[in-house]
Amino acid sequence: MSTPHGWNRIPASLEGASEEELSRCEGALLEALGAQGGRGGNTTLVRVLGWSSEVYWAIRDRLVDQGRLALGKGKGGSVRLLERDGFDATVDPISNGASSTAVVPSSPASMSTPGRMREDELYDPVARVLRESWASDKRYRDLVLEVTARQGKRETGGKWTRPDITLATMTTLLYVPGKVFDVITFEVKPADALDVTAVYGALAHRRAATRSYVWLHVTDEASRASAENLEALIAEAKRHGIGLITGSDPADYETWDEHVEAVRCEPDPQKLNDFISVQFSSGSKDELVKWMR
Repeated sequence: MSTPHGWNRIPASLEGASEEELSRCEGALLEALGAQGGRGGNTTLVRVLGWSSEVYWAIRDRLVDQGRLALGKGKGGSVRLLERDGFDATVDPISNGASSTAVVPSSPASMSTPGRMREDELYDPVARVLRESWASDKRYRDLVLEVTARQGKRETGGKWTRPDITLATMTTLLYVPGKVFDVITFEVKPADALDVTAVYGALAHRRAATRSYVWLHVTDEASRASAENLEALIAEAKRHGIGLITGSDPADYETWDEHVEAVRCEPDPQKLNDFISVQFSSGSKDELVKWMR
């Protein structure tokens, strides 16, 4: 595939970029996407364009706000071109039966799948990808994230009250007044623990969070052996509004697949406040207080 015209004039950072430079970036992304048939994976587009992730996410979001791109599913997330007239932004061709492998080709790095890992070994790589890729794909810019599983014997309220990873974010929407505050929890499970109790754990967290997810490590071996378990998990997650993500390599967003998007809810404000007080460190709580000022 040829590199989009003008790729060598794309700035390494968008800080202080002129409107002309931003427009050139938008054109390069649209051209690259057009060369892939109008839809493609985020990680593939970053590679094709040779941009930093920071530049890619910012330009992608500008085009989404302009109504020229729509977000899609598939491993690592995706985008697709929208026609100016007569388009339906609610339809995602990728999730509507098309294979994501045609849009998001595997890189050599993502072809090798790590073997079985203990749950505590999954926390750091999952947290890193949540912070660096997943949050950007979801358009979360201001965020704090902690591995909340590592709190020792500190009392947090009983069974299933302590998420493995917790993320807080403040989002400003272009056409909606005010700011949206979210606390998102993640229950992380290794390949040998694929059962519906993970969904119930996430459901317990949602009593004091706006969204809750289960993240499952699904190796090639595990996926063959537990296909029925995974189907049951997906069905149960959908029934309760719990998000469900699988990944064969916890450190590679291109292997992540979001089968169910978490439904947003509004918990009791006092429960949310108490949850933040118990789960987050002092530094994170100080950062959250700054957001509220």
